[in-house]
Amino acid sequence: MNKKTLVFNIMLLIILSSTLASIDSVAQIEDVKEDVVLDSIQETNNNQIEITFSEDGTNNLNYNGLVPGDIILLGTEGTFFDYLIPGEFSHTEIFCGFVQPGEYIWDRDNHKWMAPGTPYVIHSTKSDNAGNGLGYSTWSEGVNEHAENAVAIRVNGLTDNQRQQAVNWMKSFAGDGTNPEAYPYDWGWTSKQIYGTNSLSGINGWYCSELAWAAYKDLFGIDLDPDGDSWSWTTAYGVSPSDLYEDSDTQVVETDDWSPDDCYYVKINLVGIYYEDDYDPWPKGAGEEYVKWFVGDGWGGSGYVVNNFYGTVKRDGSGYIYWKINLANVLIPKSHPLKIRVEAWEDDGWPDSDDQYPVFNWWSDYMLDFANTGWWWWNYVDLGDARYCIEFCISASPIGTSPNGV
Repeated sequence: MNKKTLVFNIMLLIILSSTLASIDSVAQIEDVKEDVVLDSIQETNNNQIEITFSEDGTNNLNYNGLVPGDIILLGTEGTFFDYLIPGEFSHTEIFCGFVQPGEYIWDRDNHKWMAPGTPYVIHSTKSDNAGNGLGYSTWSEGVNEHAENAVAIRVNGLTDNQRQQAVNWMKSFAGDGTNPEAYPYDWGWTSKQIYGTNSLSGINGWYCSELAWAAYKDLFGIDLDPDGDSWSWTTAYGVSPSDLYEDSDTQVVETDDWSPDDCYYVKINLVGIYYEDDYDPWPKGAGEEYVKWFVGDGWGGSGYVVNNFYGTVKRDGSGYIYWKINLANVLIPKSHPLKIRVEAWEDDGWPDSDDQYPVFNWWSDYMLDFANTGWWWWNYVDLGDARYCIEFCISASPIGTSPNGV
């Protein structure tokens, strides 16, 4: 068991024993936030321990290329909250876009109204200066001046309008942001709920990652906790920032190590599949096909692997299934290779196991060879029992509709 997990489990036992006094004392420390580093622990002359904190650094994460509803994860190794919260990240914020003319958004950190055009985030945090609960921060203050490590992730399978709905859901509770304590910060990290009072903490509010989880869960039924409702030794029944990062329903769209200026837009569509064989024909039923896909710098790569499920399509016997779906619309650093992998599976009921069809697998170490040259496609390439029609485009600018209307 690593040190972070050990510390968290000790904290978990304290919470479950209802001895929350230690957490309350931490909460009362002046200006204690997730953006502090444990600078030193010094023993005073009277043998009492004094904890002092310092700012924990900055990052260069850029909001260009992001859309409202994208989730920002922040953390700095070795910080106070880094030891308390499992995983690489210790805070979650949600990008809201830009303040619109006539809109009133309160800057919780600088105690003033934000100017129109200001990029901003919504988040739940504990701070005596910025308010204990749900409110808004400017991008500069809330993101770039908050931690050394930052990454932006996006929930898969939704339109930009739907992601905006998630922002509106959160803003409906925060209002103009002048009263964060209307929905105070929830210390019940090992539990989660969409609405109402946390059964563990007794607080009607959210902690940072719980807020993002609740919005997408309530609106679209998307569970951004990889453990779902199951117990986990790292977070119990809660959801951590790193859970959001690791969930299969999210993908990385930007990190503080690269920006859209260093990336290409990559759009990949599945036009259709031709099935030459039904692996489990009648009387077991029709071929029930579903697709898995991956894109990025290879399976198990540095955060650029994407994986999703697009439902099941039934067909009796062999033939075409015209799917016409967008598999990926992402930003990938120019220096990275590109891998496109699409798997067709036959969905079989118990006691039969699912059957995998031949896999479409393409790899290029030189993504630049395909950039800014229009659409490329494979027209039902024959791999045996399945033929895939896949198209992709790599461009320095956002990519529109394909020739096949996707």
